[in-house]
Amino acid sequence: MIKRLTLTLAILTTITGWCQVTVNGTVIAKEDNSTLPGVYVIEKGTENKTTTNADGTFSIIVTDTNVTLVFAFIGFQTQELQLNGRTQITIILKLDCNKDFFDAYRIILYANSGLVHNPVGGQIEISSPYTFIGVIKGSYSYQTNLNENEFITGLVEFSHPISTCEFDMDFRWSHRNVSFNKDFQSIANSGEAQLNLRNINLIAGYSHLDMTKIVENKTIASSGILIGLGKEFYFRPVYGILSARVARYNRQVEYQVELKGGNRWFQYFIRYYKLDSFDELSLGVGAQISYYKKRR
Repeated sequence: MIKRLTLTLAILTTITGWCQVTVNGTVIAKEDNSTLPGVYVIEKGTENKTTTNADGTFSIIVTDTNVTLVFAFIGFQTQELQLNGRTQITIILKLDCNKDFFDAYRIILYANSGLVHNPVGGQIEISSPYTFIGVIKGSYSYQTNLNENEFITGLVEFSHPISTCEFDMDFRWSHRNVSFNKDFQSIANSGEAQLNLRNINLIAGYSHLDMTKIVENKTIASSGILIGLGKEFYFRPVYGILSARVARYNRQVEYQVELKGGNRWFQYFIRYYKLDSFDELSLGVGAQISYYKKRR
């Protein structure tokens, strides 16, 4: 009887050993092909699990070669893989598509000054909550020398109405109004689309300019193409966006360059604008107010 029991246990142990299979593999990120340490590797439907090593490799013993493995890591999409007889595998994980747009729910008040022609000014920016058409933004800036010079800018923007893991898009209308030294007055309006690829921004649009030469008593109307390029960066504790736009009209070229950024409370911008004989370098500092807080 004892011999039979011993033989039975030996057979069961052998069968169990035959059913256990070691699977080895590597987990990498799709975006840059880097290996991912700390990824959970789980045999689906069981408590059997392990994590990837510092070099992204793992080894797990499973019941058979047809089980399904689950790969889970914060910031990446969870993925399942049925082994189908494989014992050596490579898994590529994609970044999670969930995005938080931190440019919503904000009011920013700036004090700004033009260093060339318009020393006194201010600016206000308002952005909406995130909606099905993205974040709606509006801004208005006014600068003057308290005499005949005025420099006014305005903007309405639909940010991120189109958004995927790889890119998002912004659409805006912008307005510039210049009155300069009884020399000329100008009004420029632009419609723009901006494609945001990670931290690079590609800008294209159409712009219209109405300019009145006061001395010549002559009004010129012209339209042209606007193109631009932007670059986003982040240096703790502030972020920044550097952008440049050029609009080409019939006989005029309009230049706009801006460095803008800040952190949760403090905001800044450095802005350069040139059209005909008018140019302005503006500096602005501001405070950000969040007017909405999520419920706990």
